[in-house]
Amino acid sequence: MSKAKEATASSIILKYLKNQNRPYSSQDVFSNLQRDYGLGKSAVVKAMELLAQQGKIKEKIYGKQKIYFADQEQFPDVNDHELKNLDNQITELSTKVYNTQQNCRHLESELKDLTNSLTTKGC
Repeated sequence: MSKAKEATASSIILKYLKNQNRPYSSQDVFSNLQRDYGLGKSAVVKAMELLAQQGKIKEKIYGKQKIYFADQEQFPDVNDHELKNLDNQITELSTKVYNTQQNCRHLESELKDLTNSLTTKGC
């Protein structure tokens, strides 16, 4: 593989692992990126091993399988106050979703009743 293709594959994989922020095997990365970028399996394996050697991603070995993930040191620490704010936002949004779903059910029921009711058509 040429250096340009190798660098491109490495940057695509690094960006993908950072965005997803979860562990993947090289097979998983290959499956997820093949359709969009047309990366070959050997290119993915080689790029992931290179990124791990460079310290840009971390590698763990479980038996015969290698798992790769983004280095967590690159992400900012989140304090308790920020987590509580996020939890509150999640609770508020969940309540809004629930209320909207209830309202939608009520309106659908009303529509069904009106659709099934007799009309007063003129003769």
